[in-house]
Amino acid sequence: MNNPNSAIPEEATPAVWRRYEEWRGRRHQEFNSKYSHWLVSWRTRRTFRRLVLLQAFFSTLLVISSVFAFLNTGWFLIPFAVGLVGLLTTLSLLRIVTGSIADTPVTALDEIQVAQRNSARAIGFVVLYSLMFIPYAVLIVLSFRDEVPGQWVYGCAILLITLVVAAISVPTMLIAWWMADPDPEDLDAMRKPSAIDDHPTITDNQESAP
Repeated sequence: MNNPNSAIPEEATPAVWRRYEEWRGRRHQEFNSKYSHWLVSWRTRRTFRRLVLLQAFFSTLLVISSVFAFLNTGWFLIPFAVGLVGLLTTLSLLRIVTGSIADTPVTALDEIQVAQRNSARAIGFVVLYSLMFIPYAVLIVLSFRDEVPGQWVYGCAILLITLVVAAISVPTMLIAWWMADPDPEDLDAMRKPSAIDDHPTITDNQESAP
């Protein structure tokens, strides 16, 4: 049976790709089972958007510091490292509070989540290839010079890496920005221990009791 959430017919999907999708689905379930009880109080629309704004700040800091890489190899590394660590940390927090929807295969999501994921990824792709024109334009301009300082080539490489890192975080940011406040019952379920812990352990004496 064809997957209704996949545009690729099942008979045209290689077996290795299906196994890869199944592996990604298992990883998503393991991720959610591990972190579903983390940061429960953060799972509100206000916190989602605050994290997105913080992510945008670190992305901006990263881009600005990478521009200064064209001028100096050393001192730009301090704000660059701060922006990179902040971006990766905030991205990890966003993945936890959103359930990592942007990185999940369609087989592990419901219809609404699939629609959000596909829209966020489509926008992220547009942002990615649009940003790629910036370092390409810089390289074209530099190509008109007879001699190009090595510092400029280094700066262009840093800028290229920075724009890629910033762009790949866009889908997760969009998913978090679109998410509404979760149902209070869902939040209560996240705070509760597992079903095994809800029931007392039956001892041997209790088993033998009439």
